[in-house]
Amino acid sequence: MALPFITQGFRMARHFSVVLRSVLALALAAVAVPLVNLAGGELADLLRLPRGGDARLAYDLLWVFLAGVAGSALMVGMAAVAKTAHAWVLFALYLALSLYVTVMAWDDFPRWFTLACLLTLPVQVWLGWWLVVKRGTSAEE
Repeated sequence: MALPFITQGFRMARHFSVVLRSVLALALAAVAVPLVNLAGGELADLLRLPRGGDARLAYDLLWVFLAGVAGSALMVGMAAVAKTAHAWVLFALYLALSLYVTVMAWDDFPRWFTLACLLTLPVQVWLGWWLVVKRGTSAEE
């Protein structure tokens, strides 16, 4: 008699675990993106790269790209199930944030920089997904 209640409790715990991992994956990706960008800025200071100019913006664009890939790979890697769906959700969040930043910073940076940040989003998310699901040991569930 008590067995159905016990198995139902295990199923509920499993569902809670899946949801919790998804939320933690999103939080980890949200933390990883600025940390990777910060690391790029610190490395630029260590390399004594001059501030401003197209060369520095290209360097910063590289770190924006790497941060997007890192965030995507972390989120997809942490997800317990539906890794591709998690990548799509992250892409939608990246796109919304990037559109907002592009509109707000349109006059602050050269057009090529803001457009490159926006247009490289699909590649960032795809590469992070690919590194975890297709190239890594994880299998799509």
